[in-house]
Parts: sequence; C-alpha cells; structure tokens
Amino acid sequence: MRIGYLMQVGVPDMRVHPLSGPANHVKQVFNELQGLGHQVRLMAYMGGQIWQSDNLEDFEPISLPWIDKSPLWLLESAVRRVQSELHLPYLAFFESLRFAWACRQVFSGYDVFYERMGWVGYGGVLAADWLKTPLILEVNGDHLSELEMLGIMPRGLQRRLSVSLMKQALHRVSHVVATGEGWRQRFIERWGVSSDKVTVIENGSEIINLLTRDQLRAFSTPNSSKIITIIYVGAFEPWHGLTILVKAVAAAIPKGVILRLVLVGSGSCKDTIELLIHELGIENHIVLTGQLSPHQFAAHLAEADIGVSPYCGRVEYSGLKLLDYKSAGLAVIASGEKDQPAVLKHGSTGWIVSPCDEDALRDAIVHLAINVDLRQRIGRQARIEAETYHSWKHTAEQLEQLFKKVITTFSR
Repeated sequence: MRIGYLMQVGVPDMRVHPLSGPANHVKQVFNELQGLGHQVRLMAYMGGQIWQSDNLEDFEPISLPWIDKSPLWLLESAVRRVQSELHLPYLAFFESLRFAWACRQVFSGYDVFYERMGWVGYGGVLAADWLKTPLILEVNGDHLSELEMLGIMPRGLQRRLSVSLMKQALHRVSHVVATGEGWRQRFIERWGVSSDKVTVIENGSEIINLLTRDQLRAFSTPNSSKIITIIYVGAFEPWHGLTILVKAVAAAIPKGVILRLVLVGSGSCKDTIELLIHELGIENHIVLTGQLSPHQFAAHLAEADIGVSPYCGRVEYSGLKLLDYKSAGLAVIASGEKDQPAVLKHGSTGWIVSPCDEDALRDAIVHLAINVDLRQRIGRQARIEAETYHSWKHTAEQLEQLFKKVITTFSR
C-alpha cells in the first residue's frame, strides 16, 4: 500500500529530539508500517510550513507557488487583516486549503490517508475528496475537554462555528481509529458518528524491544535493598494528577515503607511540583530526570518496582505510560472507573484506584510495597500480556488489516 500519513493541526514536531510522546507514537507507527512493506510518506504542518518526509530523518518543505504567489495570497492577507481588526471567528480556511493542495500535489495515486486528528483542521478531508482516496482518522483524545482543561476553550460564535466545521469534517471521513475504548465511546457520543465506523486500535510500547525479561525486577529475586522505587513517565500537566501522587508518596513514607519516586518528564506544572516536594520535605525521596527519550528512561523503568498513572480530571484513563509500565514488568497503579483503563485488570495486570483520591493512591502504594509476591506477580503478568498485545508491530498489523478493509469497501 501507499499510505499518506497526515498531520495538519496540533502537530508534534518530528524534527526536535528527544521526541515527545506523541511524536514518538507517530515515529513508531510510521516505521512499523514501512517494516511491513508499505510505502509511507508523512506530511505535517510544522513551524508555519508544510513539510514532507519519507524516513522521518530528512524533511523537505513543500512549495505552493500558485497559492503563495497568486491573487489568493492577497485575498488571504486582506481577510486576515479584517479578521484581526473586527475579531471575527477563526476558521482555518487558508491553512486547510494549503494543506489540501499540498496533499493533492504529493499524494496522487496513494491508496489511503491516515490522519492524526487536530482541532479545526480539515485539509485532509478536502484532499481525500479531491483525490477520491479513503481517509482514516486517528483519535487520541477529546479535544473540547482538553481545550477546557487548558483554559483555551473557544467561546460564543467561535465555538459554534468550530464545532460545526469539525462535525462536518468528521462525518466525511471513511473510518476512525480510537486509541482506547474510552476515547471511542467519547467520540461516538460527542460527534454522533455511527459506532460501526469507529475501531479501537491500542498504541504500542517501544519498551518491549528495549528491555528483556532478565532485566526486569518482576522476573528476578526480590529487591534486597528494601527501597521500593515508584516511577511516573509523562507530561507534567494539571490533569495528570502529579500533586496527588507527590502527596500520596509523602503520606506513605510514615507507614514504614522506604520509597523513592522517580519523575520522568516535564510540563507546565513542573515548578508547582518542585515547590510541593520542598514544602513536604521529601527531597531525599524524589528524583526529577527531566524529559528523556524511551531509550533513556528504559533504564529507569528496569530499576523500578511500581509504575503510577494518577490521572485526575481526564475522561479517559489510558496512555502510553501504562503500556510502557506493563512492558517493563511493573505493578501498575492507575486511576480508573467504569472498566477503565481497559488495558489493565485489577489485581491481575494492575491496581486501579479512584481518580483524584489521594488516600486510595497512598494505600495502594503501601499495599504493593509491602506485598512483594503480589507486586511481582502483577508485574510478570503485565509483561507477558504486553509481549502479545502491546508492541508497535502489533499496532501496525492491526492498522494494516483495517486499511485493507476500508480500501476494499471504498472502491466498491
């Protein structure tokens, strides 16, 4: 197959290393699809410029002289000026038109488009219509909820028009891939899309290939140092519940367990977290590594006993970190409710606690820290399951099957 991988809005910058979590996701899917023998080309709007790449190492800017050096450019400048002066709603028309034209220029003869969903970006839909090519959309979250959490939710007329544009675009795609069952249900409810048009394909973990069983504590003799290492890998944003985690660890220490918390990542809450650690007087129990690549944080995972995902305020409790923890054979403590997160089974491959509940998180940490056999059993079962279901190759194989099905249906 010839696959066009599209990213127009909210794009992780694939040129900046170490890659962010979303960028690493794109890289893994891209490379695994190529590994299955498919021709894959990325087109992404990064830094105000549209780029293409066939290997994610070399990026070539796409020139659109018939747009940028034509009367359309003058019209765009005039419209943007009026829009700015009168505070008119932003509809991303010119960005989407440029992106669609770039796709038309580059992807003639391709079999399928696979696009990472962005807010108010419909260039892929336009291009799919023009080129008569099926478009499969990848959904990694609920954009409206996340815009609300970030405090940048569009209001009034801007919101109504944005939602209307998105609804029209979403109903024109051929199929939707949700990276978790929670996201699938949320997407169907939010946008009124038929349930048979949305398929769950979980992400994968690079850790499967970076760490072997003999490197993992779950498959070795119990930790003789008696220090229980807890790890968090991910962004430092309000809905990730890091303040709750730090407080829970501080509350667990007087319970007679020796704890070390490793925090891998960064984000808008970094200063708040550092201040809280100081106020609680637990600096000697905390390690802040900063942003690391999977190859770098794999070593930290191998030295850990428990992985934590303390989401608070988010509608879906899944994430790449859960798959990384399982792949590293960790006993995973995760926020969840109503059968979420779907990738964990309480007491078997993880330990699920109520979201935003500091006491429940503290008790779970103490329980798994004290019960060595339970902790290692959960970690071993998590790793065994990850080896079957959580490799990026498995993700790509599922995508490949779906692409073929959609192409066949589309061509009828």
